[in-house]
Amino acid sequence: MIPERMIDEVRQSTDIVDVVSDYVRLQPSGHRFKALSPFTQEKTPSFIVSPDKQIYKCFSSGKGGNVFTFIMEMEKVTFPEAVEMLAKRAGIDTGKYRTERAQREEKRESGQFDTLRWAARLFHSTLQSEAGSPALAYLIGNRGLEPATIRRFGLGFAPESWESLLHAAERDGAPIEHLIALGLLTRHPKRNSMYDTFRNRVIFPILTVGGQVAGFGGRTLSTDAETPKYINSPESASFEKSKLLYGMHAAKDEIRRRETAILVEGYMDVIAMHQAGFPNTVASCGTALTRHQAKILKRYTSRVLFLYDGDNAGKKSMLAGIDILLAEGLTPWVVMLPGNEDPDSFIHNRGKEAFVEVLEHERASFQDFQLRCYRDAGWMESPDTASKAVSVMTRSISFIADPVQKELYLDELSKKLDLSRETLRKAMAGGERSGSREPRERRRDEPAPKPPAKRAPLSVTERTFLEALIESTFYGNEVLDFAASHESMFHLEHPAAQAIFSYLVRRFREMGGRDGHIDITSEISSIGMEEASNLAFDILFRLPVNETTRPTLAEIEQHARRCLSHFLVAVKTLVLEPLQKEKQELLARLAATTEKQEEKQLFAQLHDLNNRLKTMEQEVDESIRGILGE
Repeated sequence: MIPERMIDEVRQSTDIVDVVSDYVRLQPSGHRFKALSPFTQEKTPSFIVSPDKQIYKCFSSGKGGNVFTFIMEMEKVTFPEAVEMLAKRAGIDTGKYRTERAQREEKRESGQFDTLRWAARLFHSTLQSEAGSPALAYLIGNRGLEPATIRRFGLGFAPESWESLLHAAERDGAPIEHLIALGLLTRHPKRNSMYDTFRNRVIFPILTVGGQVAGFGGRTLSTDAETPKYINSPESASFEKSKLLYGMHAAKDEIRRRETAILVEGYMDVIAMHQAGFPNTVASCGTALTRHQAKILKRYTSRVLFLYDGDNAGKKSMLAGIDILLAEGLTPWVVMLPGNEDPDSFIHNRGKEAFVEVLEHERASFQDFQLRCYRDAGWMESPDTASKAVSVMTRSISFIADPVQKELYLDELSKKLDLSRETLRKAMAGGERSGSREPRERRRDEPAPKPPAKRAPLSVTERTFLEALIESTFYGNEVLDFAASHESMFHLEHPAAQAIFSYLVRRFREMGGRDGHIDITSEISSIGMEEASNLAFDILFRLPVNETTRPTLAEIEQHARRCLSHFLVAVKTLVLEPLQKEKQELLARLAATTEKQEEKQLFAQLHDLNNRLKTMEQEVDESIRGILGE
């Protein structure tokens, strides 16, 4: 956990206008700045930055936040990573805030990354040396790679030697224990010796999104049928294949710009695609597509184009991957290359122009691809197997969270299969009840997303309540203290409003009565519920600010009193509202009934309710007068 003192120093040393200016062109607009939204395509500027409050609001996307959330959005990083990035930008030494244990752990991890970087450079220099000439001839002559492409992806070579890496490590002082932990050196199970894990292989460094070497893949140059064609670094703290996408560090900006990620199977496919002019291509590191990899893609785009091999294994991988992507809110598309071609071989054998033509004319929706696969397999020829195919396809649709998209895909499938939408809905519901809501590669600890429940819009009363609560934090803790002491009185109907209220009350209690105000902009960005955070920033953005002079103590007290007064009025409405609704329901039932006995009972209930309303109103008014000192 990042210390609050460190967050405070970074925030106070950073101006949101300077930071945002690195990404968009800001123009003055009164006491604020405006720009075209960095989150959506628009012609009229709707992105506003407030230097007074050090926050931004994007009215086209609904997003809002502070300098930390802006960096998180633009760089697709976590909150701790955003703090670190801004700290470096401001020239702040963050080491002074870490515990000794954290510093030791960071030093260990940093040391391992240094060792991986050293190994990558060694492999690359070996490829350029006389020892690497067979591998270089293979990459340039056989695979058609250009020297610039080889340099860009840092390709290397591990010679056919048992101790080449080991001797280089001893020569350069690279930590042997790191190389063993990272799987680059292997201990002999019987002899008291070590040997190189990668031998006679072309080396593909696998980098994190941020560009750090995490591990390696190796393609053998041996013709021995018993030798595995590809091997990867073993799993370690720095190398988890399920959480990495090969080529993502080089592809992320183009994926965002082109609004589509192309997903292929192999390292060479990625490299060939980048060289051919498709730099938005990545691969899943030799594993089936995982939820974590889909989450990474979601940071940069909402569309993914599968371009796997056209064999049965490739088709199965794509069919399973469709559900993974849909469950993460991504839209899958599929291109099937003719014959047994993969992207690398197709481009090498037929050229870029033919490849572009295939991409343009053979692109299919995930539904069309599913239908094609099941028809080719003969599933649609008999009712029993066709029913299974329909069940699988409706199951895929069930992963789509957006209700409009779900209806549209059901409508498309209804037309393609000549089945009613009601029949397909029943098939989908049956699949959900049978427990098949999990995508094939889903881990048990990752629940399937559910469609958002329909809810009423935020009421005027609840918004007024939140406005007074949030504004009050600038002038003291009086309102928060009252809210925390009477929390059981409140239940906000809107989930986002309730999330904001509960979070601020909890954070106030965690302060333990310490002096000082809650830093509202930092707290809002940590709520954890995106809808709640955006709502809170929207309220904060619209609150008035003192644009001229610094308020005096008397003015601060006056503002605090006004916030408390507005808050208590909203409290009164919130507390009495349920009884008022109950009264309206009783009056409606009285107007509709024709039974004397029921009418008598309803009048009795109404009389009791009026007494409760009167008593409650008197109690609330008395509490308000007591708090306001009247």
